[in-house]
Amino acid sequence: MLIHIFKQIWNRKRSNLWIGIELLLVFCLLWYIVDYFFVLEYNKSLASCRDLNHTWQVDVALLPEEHPEYQPGESDSTALLDNYFRVLDRIRHHKDVEALAVLSGWSTPGGGGYYGDWFRSRRDTTREGNGQAILFDPQTDLFKVFRYTTQDGKPVAVEDFDWSDPKAIVIGDLAVKTFFPDGNILGEVLESPSSPETNFVVKGSIGDIKRFDYERPQLAFYRAERIKADNIAEMEIAVRNRETVSDRRFLQEFKETMSRELRIGNFYLRGVKSYKQINADTDFSFGQTSNVRIHTGMMLFFLVNIMLCVMGTFWYRIRVRRDEVGLRMAMGATRANIRKMLVLEGLCLLAVVTLPAMLIETQLVYLGLIDTLGQGRNNLGYLPDRLVLRFILTNLLTWVLLAVAIVVAIWLPADKAAKLAPADALHYE
Repeated sequence: MLIHIFKQIWNRKRSNLWIGIELLLVFCLLWYIVDYFFVLEYNKSLASCRDLNHTWQVDVALLPEEHPEYQPGESDSTALLDNYFRVLDRIRHHKDVEALAVLSGWSTPGGGGYYGDWFRSRRDTTREGNGQAILFDPQTDLFKVFRYTTQDGKPVAVEDFDWSDPKAIVIGDLAVKTFFPDGNILGEVLESPSSPETNFVVKGSIGDIKRFDYERPQLAFYRAERIKADNIAEMEIAVRNRETVSDRRFLQEFKETMSRELRIGNFYLRGVKSYKQINADTDFSFGQTSNVRIHTGMMLFFLVNIMLCVMGTFWYRIRVRRDEVGLRMAMGATRANIRKMLVLEGLCLLAVVTLPAMLIETQLVYLGLIDTLGQGRNNLGYLPDRLVLRFILTNLLTWVLLAVAIVVAIWLPADKAAKLAPADALHYE
């Protein structure tokens, strides 16, 4: 049957030319979109050893001097620091707070801020790399708030590491592989390539994290940034609520209670925001949300466009080929045979344009016109960097999507043709 169908396609090559050109263009454009989503979903599937669920940024601010309730006597460094610790104690002892952390505003999980570090191994100075520095006060537990784990899923806490050394540093698993591939890290030194006197002593490692869900794991360095009177404005408070309490209820009760209790000295509660929302807001401000919406809209447009085009074309073809349909049915073809023939004809057209489409796509790859989210961030054998395998997989996915669209588009006119009575179909001859 396939040989017969290909002969029919060739005999009707003039009428098939335009639909073939459209399928060719749509195949290439849809492949570009499928490739984008393939990389996006692959990156999202990569594990990040922290959890933003049930976590909140507690925004505590200071009254401005012109405020009528401002207290000048509470503005010196000693009073400021004492009041800040009182604020932390009251938050920590809230009945629904499970853990609390104080971290640098540049280290907000899922936020737009970024504080970078560039290090090399003192043992082997050829091993160097850059990544995100996450600064926090080790008197609080950043790792418990965000449920950090080791690479194999074991929970970790700040108390698991020795922070008594002011040069203590904890690194992610990817940093271990980058700087110390033998796995021996305790007591090793990381130093700045530009100023070797800036160095830190490795106290342990934890699992890798991703700055954003759609990126790959990155090098991460955890360093102590202790609370002082002159850096309070640059720090933020993070809490995790107990899972026995819904997020909605926690937010409502926490704001109602803490709005009164955190009015200490010149401090007041300005707001509470979930880190999941911060992550979503950052995606939007960085344009990632718009990119996903645009690519989704384009994919739907092309699929609907090809369905309407194929449906209209085959509806017209069936009207002018009723004599052929009637003759086939008169010679013993069943309704199922008619449907199968018409559907296979559409799929064969798709097969004909697949190879030319892939040749065009090859040029796009060669010219570097395809985007790879996270490319250049520690490429350690990730699937999207294996271009040949990625090219085959994304073309296969594109073919399946278009095949489904074509089958859906052809089914209605094919079904209508199959239901014609042979005598009625032959009448059109």
